[in-house]
Amino acid sequence: MADLPLLRELGRPDSPLLDRLARDYATARPFPYLVMDDLFPAALLEGALREFDLSALNDVNVFRNQMQTRRSTSMTTVLPSAVQQFFDIVHAAPFLRLLTRLTGITGLVPDPYLYGGGMHEVGGQGHFQVHLDFGHHPVTHLENRLALITYLNSGWRGEDGGALELWHDRPRRRGVEICPSFACTVLMEQSVRAWHGHPTAVRPGRVRRSLIAYFYTAPRPQARDRRGDTLYLATYSQSASQRLEVYLRGLLPPLVMDVARACRRRRIRHARRGDGGGSV
Repeated sequence: MADLPLLRELGRPDSPLLDRLARDYATARPFPYLVMDDLFPAALLEGALREFDLSALNDVNVFRNQMQTRRSTSMTTVLPSAVQQFFDIVHAAPFLRLLTRLTGITGLVPDPYLYGGGMHEVGGQGHFQVHLDFGHHPVTHLENRLALITYLNSGWRGEDGGALELWHDRPRRRGVEICPSFACTVLMEQSVRAWHGHPTAVRPGRVRRSLIAYFYTAPRPQARDRRGDTLYLATYSQSASQRLEVYLRGLLPPLVMDVARACRRRRIRHARRGDGGGSV
């Protein structure tokens, strides 16, 4: 287990630092979150960054549509050793106790298969529109309660784009913008009000990398969020076609949207072959 200063604070009956962080989390707006710099040792994160090569891994998800452009590991990906060490730390009991101390959420359960989490990479011009994450794990059916994001981007500046945005939905507006700089960790609530994303495209030539873990509890009877998929928010900065897709996603079942997108991709491929003068 790595030596994390905040874990040492757990041994103190009354820790002013943990008390302050818990207050900051509970009172944050537009929804509960914390930004913590240097939560993890630099050597651990530097090792993960050195091994961060999605092209060398066995199973990688590729998302490329109007709402998001990114790559990530899957539930079956064999992670590099330094990356696996990071997730071994955040999935262990001491770290879960720390999360409970900071958020007040008891009975937290990790997901060692990292559904929706793991290694995430966004290349130049990549983005992820403002959205809510899935409400329940599709396999275990546990309720998604927390997301932990640690960034691995050295020398990142505002003009590089890709800032994490936390949004209010009533009225609809951006509330917080967080630079995805190296060793910055964001802990945030997962709920029907936790709108977030990085809609500003990453500058060409830059690559935005992060490590993401989700934490769950048994489903609460009173929980309103029963979704198993991502839900997007229509914003003023989106194109007309992106706003239309947000609207359609809210009306149509996911299967219908998947079929429609597959048909659209086939039409585009056929049109490109026609423009090039080729035939099959």
